[in-house]
Amino acid sequence: MIALPYHWPQPSSGVWTLRDVERLPEGSRVEVIDGALTVTPSPLPIHNRIIRHLATMLGPQLPVEWQVEQEIDVLLELEPLDYVAPDIVVFRAEVPLTTRPMPAEQIALVAEVVSPSSRRQDRGAKPIAYADAGIPHYWRVEPEPLTVHVFSEPGDGGYQAEQVFTGRLNIDAPFPVEIDLDELGRAKFKRY
Repeated sequence: MIALPYHWPQPSSGVWTLRDVERLPEGSRVEVIDGALTVTPSPLPIHNRIIRHLATMLGPQLPVEWQVEQEIDVLLELEPLDYVAPDIVVFRAEVPLTTRPMPAEQIALVAEVVSPSSRRQDRGAKPIAYADAGIPHYWRVEPEPLTVHVFSEPGDGGYQAEQVFTGRLNIDAPFPVEIDLDELGRAKFKRY
């Protein structure tokens, strides 16, 4: 059987809108920052493992009014469109799990694990977009060496406060969390 190539719809106005993104095939791995679409490659297994373990370590520590998921679509801004899929999203528990995209105002924390293909976005455009959307907390996880940059106090053009953690992450906001980063780092080498 021969499969014909799928031709993605083009944005109607030259920049991508939410309607344009919703017309893409289910499962398309895309993000849009300032109306510009980026196709994101599938992550490396080590990237997925860090995400999974961090979410697993974070979940039991969340207050009952919050829940954590991995790689869900988030709407930051309609015009110009900012539509992303953070590696980890902590959002209000009352939001149905069928919500897509997740509105930024329902989110307390997003986290990105930096990979070679996402380095520029995770360190530059995305934190600015998260702050501009009013997401209170952003964690950037650098895998080598394992370091977590915790950003807070969103303002114009980015976050105003940054803390850097190695060894152990211990914070009080947006809720008390303690994570053994050495254990998280060892998760990269576990076999399942």
